[in-house]
Amino acid sequence: MSVFSPQPRFRIYSRTRDYFQAMPALATGAYAAGDHCETLEKALTEHLGVPYAVGMPQARVGLHLAIKASVPQGGEVILSPNTIADVINMIISAGAVPIFCDINPVTGNIDPDLIEPLISSKTVAILATHLYGLVAPMDRLREISTRHNLILMEDAAQAFGAKFEGGYAGALGDVGVFSFGMAKNIMAFFGGMVLTSDKKIADRVRQEITSYPIISRKKLGKKVLSCLIKDLMSSDIFFPHLLFKIFRHGYRKNIKSITRLIETELDLYLKESLPEDYKSQFSALQAKLVLEKLESVDLDFQHRLSCAKMYHDGLSDIHEIRLPPMLEDGSHVYNYYPIGYKNRHELRLFMMNQNRDIALQHIKNTADLPAFERWHQDCPNCRKWANETIMLPNYGKYRLSEVEKNISSIRAFFKK
Repeated sequence: MSVFSPQPRFRIYSRTRDYFQAMPALATGAYAAGDHCETLEKALTEHLGVPYAVGMPQARVGLHLAIKASVPQGGEVILSPNTIADVINMIISAGAVPIFCDINPVTGNIDPDLIEPLISSKTVAILATHLYGLVAPMDRLREISTRHNLILMEDAAQAFGAKFEGGYAGALGDVGVFSFGMAKNIMAFFGGMVLTSDKKIADRVRQEITSYPIISRKKLGKKVLSCLIKDLMSSDIFFPHLLFKIFRHGYRKNIKSITRLIETELDLYLKESLPEDYKSQFSALQAKLVLEKLESVDLDFQHRLSCAKMYHDGLSDIHEIRLPPMLEDGSHVYNYYPIGYKNRHELRLFMMNQNRDIALQHIKNTADLPAFERWHQDCPNCRKWANETIMLPNYGKYRLSEVEKNISSIRAFFKK
């Protein structure tokens, strides 16, 4: 067994030079100088074939502003509940009403067959989430939205670079949002982008975002420091020899103070207005980092696709688990490789005892969250998905030898 095994369940998509660029720029205040934001917006419109792009502090803020710019107060937005709680909060804080539509049990994305019974005289938009980089069925969603004169929106936070029928995720509907957060395949420590084919929406979004201050040196500095710490602790030097052993002990003993350290999106509370802390502008430094990484997207995807093919070939005969569709046309960029198993905690504990680090899906069935009880819909497929999904590591730096070990561990659990 390699001395550098296991690799962690995820790594930040950072480069050493990201920190060498960020630190002096933050120290001198130069992080806000330059025209990189405009350059990035232009580059994305040209690359993705959409007329308008507007930089954002986060994808979720972009979603909030896009909904506020296009959906009247009290208008309904139909969406999958298989998403983070803050996506629902962004709809509510924009004055719209979330209408939960259950998911396809194989893909985890919104099921177009269930949408039309939910459409009412108040319905204004459909929001498609491309979960884990798998493009939702945009052909079906476009047909439904066109027939009912609805706005089609995309949450493409996990799907930068994904392609569908000749177009790119995020630019397939009327409005799309991207994320450049630390867990995404293009990382700028923080940030996002709104894309739209509608000039009125673009103008309204830009008018509001330019009223916000540039992200503060303190806030961005904290993000950079947090990323650097996570980067170091998930490295081959620290993770297998220290952190993994701590996490494994905490999981074995169910020590909440330890297990909470590796959980994300724990803020499950209702937000009826946009938090003041969310109101900031994307900085020139962050835009520059995104620009430098655009050319690496396809190469990174090819590695993740190789990992996904290995997982598929190695696990497809285990009928007790649910596998994602194996797609090689670019419509699934496999930011994780999500599998489903009814006793996922048992499988995870077995794998951790075999020196494997995997993650349980952190996304809840938001339709069941107490914070959103007012908008509750029964979504049994999403409930099952949220309780069964395991995210197998599949990032750009993940070694193929580690994929093989994960496969062997799962096969040993099922005695294959």
